[in-house]
Amino acid sequence: MKSMRDQLYGIRRKMKKDSKVTLVLPSEFTFNRSEVKHFDHVLSFFDWTLRNVPVEIDFRSCSSANFQAASLLILYCWKLKQQGCTVSFLLDSETDPNGSRVWRMLGAQGLFAVCTDPKVNFNSNEHKPLFAIRNSDDFKAALHSLDNFTLNFGVEYQKTLRYVISELLYNVHEHGISDFHWRGKRYPTPSLLQFTWYERANELHFIVGDIGVGVKSHISKAYPGISTDEEAIRLAIQPEISGTFTTKDPYATRNNAGMGLFISSNILKKLRGDMHIISGNGAIHISPTDTTAKTLDARWPGTFVLVTVRLDRGTEFALDAMMSEFRDHAKAEIAARTNAATMQQLYVGMYNYFGKNADLKSEAIRYRDKYIIQALSEGKSLLLDFADVDSSTHSFLNALLATPIRRLGLIAYKKIRIVNATNEIRETIDYILDDNTSDGSSTASEHED
Repeated sequence: MKSMRDQLYGIRRKMKKDSKVTLVLPSEFTFNRSEVKHFDHVLSFFDWTLRNVPVEIDFRSCSSANFQAASLLILYCWKLKQQGCTVSFLLDSETDPNGSRVWRMLGAQGLFAVCTDPKVNFNSNEHKPLFAIRNSDDFKAALHSLDNFTLNFGVEYQKTLRYVISELLYNVHEHGISDFHWRGKRYPTPSLLQFTWYERANELHFIVGDIGVGVKSHISKAYPGISTDEEAIRLAIQPEISGTFTTKDPYATRNNAGMGLFISSNILKKLRGDMHIISGNGAIHISPTDTTAKTLDARWPGTFVLVTVRLDRGTEFALDAMMSEFRDHAKAEIAARTNAATMQQLYVGMYNYFGKNADLKSEAIRYRDKYIIQALSEGKSLLLDFADVDSSTHSFLNALLATPIRRLGLIAYKKIRIVNATNEIRETIDYILDDNTSDGSSTASEHED
């Protein structure tokens, strides 16, 4: 006859088995769809509501996964552990070229040892390295591995990529801090860096991610009133915005200058790279030609940055000269922004907000409705700085300015100021001003959106 203890143990095991939640990976677990990044497909897999239940992640139906998307699974598992869940995995045989194989190549089966022992890191494939970032030793190991990848591309290229990744790692380490308790001890949740060189495309893809507070929560310490994740990320890539604030008085002191994301994103533009920043349900894409934003259906509780860089041996540049150029640009923008604030003026750095080619009408409408109309209704004037913007379409500029001009009437010529614009952009804006302050301007509203 079983003892009472054995009977209770059996009951607990049955209850635990009955409460188990199985999450089945989709057949494709990747951001890449026809050379375009799609994030909702991956992010919709994660169920952040699970607490204090056994969770089983089933890889067996996943026939295609990429390393950057699979890296997010590790952060997800750490979050589940924070929320009292136990996590197990169902994997296929080691020979199958599928999600199970990617998981093994990442060394991800050791993920729980990594998050509780600062001396342990992932035993990943040398060509697909994965690093938990918790301390200076992790920083050094990750950057040393990156140096090996870029060894044949020249000192300046190597130094430049090292700078970008250092800044991104610093950001997630400082802004993405979160802790969890395990068996009576408190542990910092690591952030992650994973990178892969795709030899055929000659591209380096890397992801830096965390499950911390997210950009909006961090930025709101100094800029309260931000309403969306997308708006917060937009703000974070402006110079001297996303600095690291002290916990004692977040409004008084910064531990860094808030230039990391601004300079990193501009460097990647010069390298003809692509950067996607995801936080909450906000997504920003910074490309060599423009900057676009969208709101996702799914959410990520912290932040991750996905970067693609083509390793072009023929690219010639000097990091010091680039940095000097970006800092000069930042100083000019900060001075203009400060001056605009004292003059009751809304300053818009068009290049930082819309990119080299300002031509997406939907972005213009979004910015107009969110900022320009509100600023003008408060009696402020508008200063549009087109420095470094090569082109801007009539439809973009019309969507941005037609409604504000019509509401202001002839006073728009005094309230709206344009600087550093090309002749073509200047002439287009002059036409829009004339068209929307003439006698027939009231009939033009049907064309502005």
